[in-house]
Amino acid sequence: MIAGAGLVLVLAACSGESLSLSEYNAQGQALVTVMEERIATLDAQWASQSPSVERARTYWELRLQARIEALEGLRALDPPGALAELHRTGIDLYSRLITAEEALAARVVSFEAVTEPEQWWATAEGAAVRSAEDEINEICRAFQASYDATIERLAFSDVSWIPSEMKETVRIDLGCPP
Repeated sequence: MIAGAGLVLVLAACSGESLSLSEYNAQGQALVTVMEERIATLDAQWASQSPSVERARTYWELRLQARIEALEGLRALDPPGALAELHRTGIDLYSRLITAEEALAARVVSFEAVTEPEQWWATAEGAAVRSAEDEINEICRAFQASYDATIERLAFSDVSWIPSEMKETVRIDLGCPP
């Protein structure tokens, strides 16, 4: 998976031009999927072992590494013009999420004893992470609306004088939380 995400980044970096809507979506989704799988693996490992401050430190280092690598990959994408502003907003929000998670990680490793993630999320830093996640969910819904709006272009698919980028449609469910 990680090698696949690396290939996506190389292709994006070498293209020298904006990605099509479909390419942008596919490459962005690949980066996010790799990150989410890495975090899910970390969560499962955490749940299967006894909690400790040292294990929490390792968990947060690896979680932040997964987030930062995904952010770097997303920054490397050259979105189509119609999504450029939304892309910049998403990058900004994602950067803020990482900053909030870094603060939470520092707080967690300052505990004398670590019990469960509920202890982490019950802090002010945990609330800041949840707030950043809520904002990212709003951006997710905005991206979904942008993709959904492309379906209306099907009516113009046979019109020869309309540029192909204005006829492109993307059917995808990003799985954004309600």
